[in-house]
Amino acid sequence: SVVIKPKNGFGGIGGSVIRPTALANVHKFYQLLGDKLAIIGCGGITSGEDAFQHILAGATMVSIGSQLIMENELCMFRIQMELRKIMKTKGYSNIDEFRGNLKYL
Repeated sequence: SVVIKPKNGFGGIGGSVIRPTALANVHKFYQLLGDKLAIIGCGGITSGEDAFQHILAGATMVSIGSQLIMENELCMFRIQMELRKIMKTKGYSNIDEFRGNLKYL
């Protein structure tokens, strides 16, 4: 028989390996809901670039889990500073200027 663990198949996978699936899910929710609901991007956020990608896909905010455990709470400040640097380089002053602006190739 098949057994799905943990959390009946809705958890247990984290870190960088989950990022592509997480980004796809964030973007799909954004396509379906737009600004009707805040979307929290989570899954594979280890850097400011990862946070930027989640916001670009449509996340209103991001959640950091695995990296917090692997590094420590200082990763929050590092990721925030990296995200601010990316935003400054690209000319954004707040996340609403680029949130959901994902382009397809």
